[in-house]
Amino acid sequence: MTEVNHSVRRLSALRDGIGATSYLEIGVQNGITFNAFDIARKDAVDPKFNFDTDRFANEYVRFFEVSSDDFFLNFVGPTRYDLVFLDGLHTFEQTFRDFCASLAHAKKSTVWLIDDIMPVDIFSAHPNQHEAVNQRKGSGKTNKDWHGDVYKVVFAIHDFFPTLTFRTIQTGGNPQLVVWTQPRGNFGPRFNNLETISRLDYFTLQKHLDLYNFGLDADVLAEVVASVTALRSD
Repeated sequence: MTEVNHSVRRLSALRDGIGATSYLEIGVQNGITFNAFDIARKDAVDPKFNFDTDRFANEYVRFFEVSSDDFFLNFVGPTRYDLVFLDGLHTFEQTFRDFCASLAHAKKSTVWLIDDIMPVDIFSAHPNQHEAVNQRKGSGKTNKDWHGDVYKVVFAIHDFFPTLTFRTIQTGGNPQLVVWTQPRGNFGPRFNNLETISRLDYFTLQKHLDLYNFGLDADVLAEVVASVTALRSD
């Protein structure tokens, strides 16, 4: 039996738990997660799909071969999504802009899953993939891991979205951030300045890992489902 990837497994648990029927994925590329995830309606956005989208497209499964900026400006219309998976360009600016743009197409019960929020080393945290690979190679290492500076999104959401709660799934696959609507009673900004956040480096990240609010895979998903379910019953 083919093993289900961690993103599909987590999205499926959220779908079942909150009764989600609509899904948006930004950054689809080879379609590994998007095509494997089963939900009533789903939209895929990528500047260049690396597979034949005609094999999967129908009136309920749509593919937009455009930038995410173009999609939100010209294609999404009034659509609102239950689940949003952000796995696009691995830069803080683009991922944060995608997150902010998606807020206009969210419901009170929408849940976001954000990938690439935990770089594995200083090279992985470089916002330029070419430079990340070259600098790692120059240090004598051969792996090609690249997460960019998406980690800064964690701090931006923490400081500027007090009505949203987030947890970082730390087990059962790559770390991913889960975000949902729930005011944080203990809110207090750590940096309080977007420019400061944009200039953070890998070493500063290590000093602020407490803000990630880490949790075990099953525990985080259960917390999100319980919170969203309670929100819907209000």
